[in-house]
Amino acid sequence: MLRREFFLKAMKAGEYKRKAWVISAFSLVKEIPDQWKKEPYAYRIVQTPAGHFFIDPEKGNSLSMIEDAPAGVPPFAFPDTIELTKGEVENLFEDKITTCYGNVLFNYTCLIWPFGAKVGFKTGRIKAEKLEQELLDRVVDPKPVNNNMAVGFSAPPVVEHSASPLPVSEYVKFCDAMFHLAGYTQLCVPAKTAKEMVAPPGIKELRDRLLKENKDRLHDPAVIAAIMKQLIAYDKDYLKGDEAMNFLIKGKSFDVVRSKLFLMHGAEFGFGEGGMDLIDNSLSEGWNVEKFPSMMDSLRAGSYNRGAETMLGGEAVKWLLRASSNMVITQEDCGTKLGLSMVVDHKNIYKLPGFSVVTEQGHQKIVNAQDAQQYLGKHIMLRSPMFCSLDKTDYCATCVGDRLSVNPTALSAAISEYGSTFMLISMKAMHGKSLETHRMNYQTALM
Repeated sequence: MLRREFFLKAMKAGEYKRKAWVISAFSLVKEIPDQWKKEPYAYRIVQTPAGHFFIDPEKGNSLSMIEDAPAGVPPFAFPDTIELTKGEVENLFEDKITTCYGNVLFNYTCLIWPFGAKVGFKTGRIKAEKLEQELLDRVVDPKPVNNNMAVGFSAPPVVEHSASPLPVSEYVKFCDAMFHLAGYTQLCVPAKTAKEMVAPPGIKELRDRLLKENKDRLHDPAVIAAIMKQLIAYDKDYLKGDEAMNFLIKGKSFDVVRSKLFLMHGAEFGFGEGGMDLIDNSLSEGWNVEKFPSMMDSLRAGSYNRGAETMLGGEAVKWLLRASSNMVITQEDCGTKLGLSMVVDHKNIYKLPGFSVVTEQGHQKIVNAQDAQQYLGKHIMLRSPMFCSLDKTDYCATCVGDRLSVNPTALSAAISEYGSTFMLISMKAMHGKSLETHRMNYQTALM
């Protein structure tokens, strides 16, 4: 039997739920000879020096060979391509696609097992946050079969797969399946790569040239940020295509860790009293003793922020809780004609669902993400607590939105989140920061 046929049959038999099977499919394992006879199950892979075999349920559980899986290498690799046609996988609704074995395993484990054919086949790199939000938009509470019955729930009607509701019980199975994937980190998550452990060739020459070109402006943090941006871009280009870029290295790994280690230590501000001090070499080149005070001040400042300054955030939380404890939602709609003026784009559209747009006739509710799409690129006035017209500390449900209106007396908990944000900023200071510049749109920042 060829690899493709064997893999799809094993998936349909539910072997994706068996961790031992997945490990034997995507790695080389060493077992006691004839161990498979003591622990037999359908499609169990038996790796031998002569080749890869499996227990074939279609031949009385005797061994059959995976013909195109040579010995000495794992039977499958996550990036290996596979072509699928409609019907070969339960949740595939396209006529034909080209994907990989890793995607097929993910779909069976995290989508088909919990939801059956209700969620369509996912290909490529899958972001957990995006997938989870897509599913949460379709999750529904179970409905009692009979109001007089203490137990028993009716399943929601199954409609077209992209819109069918997902009961909470199925979403819980999805969460279990996602946690199950953590057991395969040894198969597909690299710990180190050869390129990731060294500095990019030519980085020192590039850094020295940029410093020389800007030698009269090195007191300006914006200039230092521009230099660092070019060095980091050079580093990313060096690692492009390396396995480390798939998962291991991203974001802060470039901006802080690799930047200080291999590119340039950068600007240090210490406790903020002596201004900026530029340290123009990397840690891999050794310490510049003349810059030792600035380096130590930076460490001390991070430690101080992590300890002493976090109490300021805690104090702010308590102060905000006390100051807002009388705030409450008392009406459905205050009737105000005012709102927050904004232009809807891809960066802020996610904030719209649950709120209302001010119109000449009153307000129009934005129920979900689909409703929000009609306002993309348009200038709107959005109802906001900033413009609620109720007296004293009262607010209406329309101005505060759906999320807060669910708990009418819990506004103070949301307001105290500002203090938690202050505390988080102080705590993060201990872990290193990057110097960057960004163009700010004050109208978008207010949203």
